[in-house]
Amino acid sequence: MAGPLLGQSLSFGVKGGVPLTDAFATAGGGTTTYTSVTHRYTVGPEAEIGLPLAGLRVEADALYQRIGWDSVRPATPLEEPFQSTVRLGAWDFDALLKKRFGRAGVHPYVGAGAAFRRFFTTRENYVFPGPPADYLSKQMVDEMSRKNIAGLVFSAGIEFGGAVHVAPEFRYTRWLMNNIISRDPSLATEANQAEFLLSIGFGRR
Repeated sequence: MAGPLLGQSLSFGVKGGVPLTDAFATAGGGTTTYTSVTHRYTVGPEAEIGLPLAGLRVEADALYQRIGWDSVRPATPLEEPFQSTVRLGAWDFDALLKKRFGRAGVHPYVGAGAAFRRFFTTRENYVFPGPPADYLSKQMVDEMSRKNIAGLVFSAGIEFGGAVHVAPEFRYTRWLMNNIISRDPSLATEANQAEFLLSIGFGRR
């Protein structure tokens, strides 16, 4: 066992990029109007280990992004109007099996695996215009049913370099769960997530 283990390559690095889609899907028809808010960055650490089979590697990374939504509800005969903002700190933990191709120094690759998202920080702020005006801020988000969701993740990219390497990548995640309360038809987790990512890594390949 010692020989194969010593022959495996290990690298660490940083991965960052731009979310190409919104984190939440919004629709009209309800009394409350929602607008998805996605900060166009994601960043975090990554690690990768080579397997004894040629070209196969396992990648694990943790990517942070700031997401949420704004909402507005007009006055109705039974409800008072309000405006609210929800901001969420989301960590995506991805694990992928990757297959590399090509010659030394230039390696196209594809990958597939599992994705897990956890909301570690949540905040919802309400403004009730009144009169009299009132404000409310709380950590519990009324529309959220769970802080964890899971899905499938797929990637394709090209890696350049050796001990120091750079890899632009397109990543697609299909979320299999909705973390929004189902009674609200105007807001839901966006099932399809696309990102453009760039990783910089260091280590023996």
